[in-house]
Order: sequence, then C-alpha cells, then structure tokens
Amino acid sequence: MPVYYFHIRSDRGVHPDMDGVRLPDGEAVRREAIDRALVEMAEGEKHAQDRTGWAFDIRDDHDRPVLELPFAEAIPQG
Repeated sequence: MPVYYFHIRSDRGVHPDMDGVRLPDGEAVRREAIDRALVEMAEGEKHAQDRTGWAFDIRDDHDRPVLELPFAEAIPQG
C-alpha cells in the first residue's frame, strides 16, 4: 500500500509531514485529507486561529504531487 505525506501550507510556510500514512487509493487520500482538515480547523478554533486559508499538499512516497486540498473545501455545505 502506498505511503502519502500530508504537508500543510499555512500563512507561516510549509509544515512537512515526516511520517506519512498508508492508504489504498486516491479516494482514501481525499477522505483522509478532509477529515484531517476538519480536525486542524477545530484545533485552530480552540486557539482563536482561522485555518480556513490553509491547505494540504499531499505527495506520494516518490514526492510526486497527489492532491492539493484547501481546508475550506472540507467544510460541509448546506
């Protein structure tokens, strides 16, 4: 199973994911990114930080881009 790295881009720069996570496919990567973005935004709220402008830059174990997901896209609509 491939390893994916969920690097965070914030207003302070890039925060690298040094551990990565094994996931079966692109759909699992997207679901994981949405879940992690929601957790990061909730954590930000606890510290009076607006993290909706942050994004994930997700790369595979060969450092190839897989997905870019702005945290704002994880917010449920409706």
